[in-house]
Amino acid sequence: MGVIEGNIHRDERGVVRFVNDFDMSRVVRMYCIEPKLGVVRAWHGHKKETKWFYAAKGSFVVKVIDMNTRLLNQYVLTELESMVLEIPGGNYNGFEALEEGSVLMVFSNFSLEKSKADDFRLSIQEMAW
Repeated sequence: MGVIEGNIHRDERGVVRFVNDFDMSRVVRMYCIEPKLGVVRAWHGHKKETKWFYAAKGSFVVKVIDMNTRLLNQYVLTELESMVLEIPGGNYNGFEALEEGSVLMVFSNFSLEKSKADDFRLSIQEMAW
């Protein structure tokens, strides 16, 4: 698990955000989530699937919990800092938008069918946000 750093280039033509060290050769699918402000989406986990998160717009707090140790890590992803958060199998994740209109891009190395077979969830009552 970890952050893959990118960068942002600005000039008179506009802005380019990039994460050139993000190797997308393992990515099988991608989707975007636009949560309502104040809504926590947690805890969703996979034992084998890896996911990568990127704040395409706005900002998010993302929390990751190891399925075995219950060790918690917290990250802030924002469009102002171009980075990808890699969450390997063996972790639960959850997130909350910090700004109205935020968009989170999620990349996965599993097909939807394969992902559903590797799906584990905890409720907010089982693991507080």
